[in-house]
Amino acid sequence: MKKYLPTLAIVLFVLAVLGFSNILLEKQQEEKAQEAYRAERHLVVYSDMPADVNSALARTFYKDTGLRVQIETRTDDELQALADDVASDAGPDMVIASEPVLKDLQQASVFVPYASLATESVPYAFKDADGYWTGAWYDPMVFVVSRAYYERRGNELETWNDLLTDPEMVLAFPDLAATDMAGDFLCSYVEVAGTAEASRYFKALQPHIASYAKTMSPIVRRVAAGEADMGVASAMTVRQFLRDKAPVVMLYPQDGTSYWLYGRGTTKWCTDWELAPVFADWLLSRSALTLLHQNTLFLTTASDVLPKELDGRNRYPVLFPVRKLYTDQGRKNVQDWWIKTIRFGKEP
Repeated sequence: MKKYLPTLAIVLFVLAVLGFSNILLEKQQEEKAQEAYRAERHLVVYSDMPADVNSALARTFYKDTGLRVQIETRTDDELQALADDVASDAGPDMVIASEPVLKDLQQASVFVPYASLATESVPYAFKDADGYWTGAWYDPMVFVVSRAYYERRGNELETWNDLLTDPEMVLAFPDLAATDMAGDFLCSYVEVAGTAEASRYFKALQPHIASYAKTMSPIVRRVAAGEADMGVASAMTVRQFLRDKAPVVMLYPQDGTSYWLYGRGTTKWCTDWELAPVFADWLLSRSALTLLHQNTLFLTTASDVLPKELDGRNRYPVLFPVRKLYTDQGRKNVQDWWIKTIRFGKEP
């Protein structure tokens, strides 16, 4: 028996080595599988931001976290169509869109609630009360004033009524029926002031308006060129011109202004509830905001943690205390009222 002991020892040793090798091989295969999973793991996000911005957001998020997100550019109509596909088994994990789209998708039960310390930094006016969507950035309407006019009357421009105090002032103004953002300004003003006062105000403003513009850029361009003393436009557009050293000054109306809000909602189709919260919170970070500004989307953060951009007199934005309960059809009805009673004055 003793003569077989060395052989038995060798056999046991070989079996032990083979067993250890198999365990090591299985561990290596498991690690490779996990690495492959991490490499493939990603969120699918539909966004109405420009395609180059979406790509930059995905790259920056990966750089910051080592995690992947695939951001696909969609139009508002394509995003709205998700409401019709709510019964489908497949869809994006998250949506980045404007406030009206987010509200419509919430109503269609596309979103599931999410809250965190990051979302707590967002004021209640900028998010759904139950956490179904949260705003990330907004674009307020502001005064844009030519430097020459600002030197003469800058200190007298505080509120919306101050646009009526100089009978010689020439104003560039948005066509309030042309875009959703302009319509939002109109609805917000009516909500705050009431229909009768809004009618009085816009009728009194009419003689000052040299031209209406369907988009924001021509307004700032006319003020910069001296064709108008001042204008009303989006802060993002004004900041784009200021970056190029245009001779204008941006002022926040001190009695409040409207704002166009962008945010995100996490959908019912999301399955990765480890990755989704990381990206949702990252959208409220300084890194994401800086990336937008680098791509000339000079939006204002909705988070109270990050600093707000100051105006030409080092003041913070003041916003209308609005609830924005109007529907798309309700906004269109108010825009039709403005066209008939104010712009063309065919009705009392």
